[in-house]
Amino acid sequence: MNYFLYIILFFSLTGISQQTAQFTQFTFNKYGYNPAAAGTNINGKLEVILGTRKQWVGFDNSPFQNFLSINYTIRPERSYKRWHNVGFYMSKEKAGLFRNEGYYLSYTLHLPLTNKLNMSFGIFAGARNLAFDRDFISKADPVYASTNPGYFFAYPDFIPGIRLYNKKVFLDISIQQIYKNRQVQGGKQIGNKSLLAQQLYVSVGKKIFLDNGFILVPAVNLHSSFINIPSMELNVMAYYRKRIGFGATVRNKDFISGIIQIRFLKNLTAGFSYDYSINKLNSTAPNSIEFMIGLTPMMSAMSGDKGKNSVAKCPNFDF
Repeated sequence: MNYFLYIILFFSLTGISQQTAQFTQFTFNKYGYNPAAAGTNINGKLEVILGTRKQWVGFDNSPFQNFLSINYTIRPERSYKRWHNVGFYMSKEKAGLFRNEGYYLSYTLHLPLTNKLNMSFGIFAGARNLAFDRDFISKADPVYASTNPGYFFAYPDFIPGIRLYNKKVFLDISIQQIYKNRQVQGGKQIGNKSLLAQQLYVSVGKKIFLDNGFILVPAVNLHSSFINIPSMELNVMAYYRKRIGFGATVRNKDFISGIIQIRFLKNLTAGFSYDYSINKLNSTAPNSIEFMIGLTPMMSAMSGDKGKNSVAKCPNFDF
């Protein structure tokens, strides 16, 4: 019986609705959404972030996602005409009997448009694969013998993105699943057509400098499959003295979230979020949790410094 429950759960996740990972801390994991977001801090070099998200806490074999991102900025010394970034992103998603993995390399080019505005172009190029986990099925079940323990299929994947940004504002646009619209490999097909809808992500945010060391960052993240009602997240973060941040997120009429982020040592930042369901599922699957930690200038590199090590007119916008 659990087997059929997992099948229903899987196809509800991989149908024409949400098919790609969605994170509450989208300004923390901005590179995971958009390859053009890597390297926007020109004074930074290496950024490494680890993250995990567990949905529907308390529900057996509920969906979860893990990711690892590494990116490195390359620029000529004392040159701000253009600079580059290269990186690697790995993700693993699991829901019941099925897991979905992605492995990507990225390249990003940053170009100043004016003295106060920059544009970056980026692309993820890699592969995604879908696998079936037979460990949840009894060996006596006929399904166990008729399934392959390996991958259903693996296919190349490309994710392009652009970003417009300066020290105070940003606009991110990226599209996922543009290459292949059917989950099929040769004669292997999952379910009935198993469509992979293109997924559009648009994020916009602004930094507002307040008195007494506070920085307020409102942001909006829009996620659309072009054929359904878009999912919208409204997020507000308040950072104090570049050391600690508190925030809240509202996602459609389904979830409200609390976020806390803390910077320690020099450039290590840890973030935790808790999502509470306010829809009809809240009695059975009310909670999702998310944790991220990274070597990143997310808070320490916030603009506004006038110290001796600051660089004039440096396009330095990072969360």
